[in-house]
This record gives sequence, structure tokens and C-alpha cells, in this order.
Amino acid sequence: MKQILFTLISFILISTTALAQINLVGTSSSANGGIEIVKWQAFDSSSVERYPSGLDAYLFASSSFNAYNSNYYLSGFSADTGVLLSFNTETNTPSLSNFSAFSNISEIDMSTGKLYSLELDTVGFISVNEFDISTGAETLLGTIVEPGVNGIVADAIGFDSNNGILYYIGFDETSICLYGIPVRNPDFSWIKTTLLTTTPFNYFSSVNYDNVNNLLFAVNTQFDSTFNEDGRWIVEINTLTGDVIERGQIVGFPYYLAGSSSFDQNSGTFLLVGFDEAFNEKMIAFNTLDNTLYAGYVPSMVSEIICDNYSFARSTYNTTAIPETEASVFSIFPNPATKNITLCIGESEENALLKIYDMNGKEELNLKLQQPHMEISTDHLSSGVYMVMLHSSKGVSHQKLVIQ
Repeated sequence: MKQILFTLISFILISTTALAQINLVGTSSSANGGIEIVKWQAFDSSSVERYPSGLDAYLFASSSFNAYNSNYYLSGFSADTGVLLSFNTETNTPSLSNFSAFSNISEIDMSTGKLYSLELDTVGFISVNEFDISTGAETLLGTIVEPGVNGIVADAIGFDSNNGILYYIGFDETSICLYGIPVRNPDFSWIKTTLLTTTPFNYFSSVNYDNVNNLLFAVNTQFDSTFNEDGRWIVEINTLTGDVIERGQIVGFPYYLAGSSSFDQNSGTFLLVGFDEAFNEKMIAFNTLDNTLYAGYVPSMVSEIICDNYSFARSTYNTTAIPETEASVFSIFPNPATKNITLCIGESEENALLKIYDMNGKEELNLKLQQPHMEISTDHLSSGVYMVMLHSSKGVSHQKLVIQ
């Protein structure tokens, strides 16, 4: 296990102005009965707002936030009927629908608004599903076959909205693994990487993806050989090598609220709720830019907490990103690849220019496309991650390519 410099944790006074920029949403029981939605700015008790939801109860760890349209989703029950709550954080209006495909192993692509979910159909078979929330349409993308696996870890899923990769940390028969699933590819595939841990037993949860710096974070609870807890760390996971890099230890909080982790994209802050030795509930904010930690106010009994990243998604994807209809003008398979890839483009995009760059910005290939389907040799590319860019009449589209 790698450990980077400056990981000693101190409870320092972070600028309350910076923390107040983090908008949070959660749920709690209402004093009048039923479930209410709670909005507030991190560590600011004066900013708390409460709204009725129409739910009588909710399912653990079933909340998601669609930064694409500013909707907070929660699976629950109303009058003994399973429903999906949709609460828009811009208008503060709730609505209930019969569509309830959310689970505690779901994530939303903030660049498209589509939801992706893992389900264990039967022992050894994990299905990967795509949901169009606006229509309720469900598509089975494919199935991961893992003989002997009989469960899925809750709250262990994150989404790379830049490259369309769903990440999940779970178990195979012998080890803890990171699964990377490129859900936008026309052909279903996945990459499994064994996590490189050094303690006898580890439990990874609270997985979150930093879409600004393209980093994957999680909470790793470590145990010794007799199953006694040996510390809880916020870690960075190298998605290519499986290295687990300890960013900072969470000390003074022997317990934490499951399903309460979130990530603020604008500030790079990893958040979760913990309980100190006296069982006082506090919000924990870990700055992944300088590895410092601060703990403070959280509304009492609030759970299913998420960061409202709507402003980030609106400025990053809705404004500057290629629209979904344009982003799909080409496809690559297989991906990951070894010696060759097949590139498919629209008929109207012939004579487009294809460029491949390594992650340092070095151009590795410059090719004018003459036909809609072309097989391209990648023999000259060493193992690693590359950016494929297509310059066409519709603009510039890009995808990530992994060479094994």
C-alpha cells in the first residue's frame, strides 16, 4: 500500500466561507410524521431548510443526485406502495412516481443524466443496467461473471462522467477488486484490477469519483488478523494499477453513518458523517487537495446525504461538453484493446481526422479516415491510457482508450 506525503491529519480551521459553498441535501424524519428533505450549506446551522417529501419511509442507501437536472432521488414508500421520490433542489418541489429502479448500488452520469445500477441476479452473475430516468426505460448492458460471488457491496460505486466509466469495488473468490465498466462502449466489457492492500482484512465503501482531477476515492476500514478494527482511512485508488494510497486517517470517530458519503466537485472535498467517542454526530470534511480534515455541524438525524453538484455539472458538461448526440459520432472496440481497434463513425463523418494522444499530451497517431469502419493497429502503443479525438464537421469528440 502506498502512502503519499503530508497525510498526517490535524483538525484545522478551514475557511468557513469555502465550506459554505458546499450545498448538501439529505433526508430525515419529520416532527409531524413522514419523511422530509433537508437542505443546508456545509457546517452552517443557520442555512437549514426543510421540505415535506410525501414519503412515509425510505430505503437505506438508495439516494442519488442527478447533477444533470438538479434532482435528488430517493426510493421509499408512500401509503405502503413503493415509489421513487424526485426532489428538484432548484425549485424545491417534490414528485412521486412508480418508477423505483434505484438501489444502493446505483450511480448517475452527471454528463447525460442516465443511471447505472448493479444487480446480483444469481450467485456469480452481476448484471449491469442502464436506466433512462425520464422514461423509465431499462437496458441490460451486460453481465459480469464471477463464480462464487453471492453479494454486492453497498455504497461502493462511483462514476467517471468524463469518460463514461462505472467503478465498483467488490470481491471475487480470492481478493478485493476494482471493476471498471465503460458503459458508453457499443460492446460490453469490463476491467478487473486487484487492489493492492497490506493489512490482513479491508472493507472499502463510500466510493466517490473526482471529475475535476480524474481520481477515485473511498473509505478503507482496516482490520488486523483477529478481525479487530485497525483504523479507517480515506484513500485514493489508482484505477490502472490497483494501488491504494492512504490520504488521511479518520481519527476520533470510531463510527460513521453508512451511506452518508458524498463529494463536492468544485472544492475537491470528500464528506461523510461520523460519530465521536460520546456518539455525537458530526460532518467530516476531508480536503483531497491538501489532505486536511475538519469536523463540525450536521443537522441531527439526517441521512442519505449528497452534494448538490448541479452548478458544476451545468458549467462543465451542459455548457462546455459535447452534447450527447454529438459525443456518440464514433465508437471504439474492443476497449481495452491489445494489438488492434475497430473504429466506427457515421456515414456523414468520412474524411474526419483521428488523433490519439498519451496522457502527457504526446500525439501518437494522426490519421485521416476514409471509410465508416476501419481497423487500426495499436501495436506501437505501450500499455496505458490514451485519449482518442475525432475532428469532424460536428466538432471534436473524444473517448478514453485503454491498451493492455
